[in-house]
Amino acid sequence: MNDSNTPEKKPEEIQETAESPSAEELPELDATELMLHGNLAAQIRYSMIKGLAEALDEKAQLLIEAESNFEPQEGETFAEIALPEIEAMAQCLTDEWIDFSKIRYWESCQTAEVEWEEFKDENGEVKRMPYTKALEEVKDGNRLLANLEQTRNWLEQVHLLHEQKGMGWVSPHGCPEDGQHAYEARRICIEKLNQSIDSIRSNFDI
Repeated sequence: MNDSNTPEKKPEEIQETAESPSAEELPELDATELMLHGNLAAQIRYSMIKGLAEALDEKAQLLIEAESNFEPQEGETFAEIALPEIEAMAQCLTDEWIDFSKIRYWESCQTAEVEWEEFKDENGEVKRMPYTKALEEVKDGNRLLANLEQTRNWLEQVHLLHEQKGMGWVSPHGCPEDGQHAYEARRICIEKLNQSIDSIRSNFDI
């Protein structure tokens, strides 16, 4: 992990083999799971967060792909066309069923990578042991934080459109009162997403 409060960890060797594997044969390991080696409670927690991140990314990727293939017609924007899907995703992420303030930064993106240390055992055979090394530049990883930010960005685009087109824009009857209600609800949703993002970005607890 890239935070100075996050220690690098070299756990005990998981398995020794008679033949040292080549680089191509080395198993793919999750750096965060490796750092949590030996802490079962933290491993279970992280697995649950990864499951949440995977479910979110599955839906987000549909919108991301749709946006990449979007061809605007008559001045329409992607945010305008995908408004129901964007608002549904944002609503789900701001409901009180999950407290994002409890999610740590290093659980929501990739802050470390796995490297392998070579050594010889008492019989002279070459062994490899995995360890984690902090990344200089954080990667998306499980994309939990990235998709929260993407959803927030989409919602802000919708909000700007609403301001430009007038309060009656989202009302099926062009009613400004209905539009104002939707506008305020969306503003609160954006605030909640920003709070979640800021909370995660500032949570470096171990």
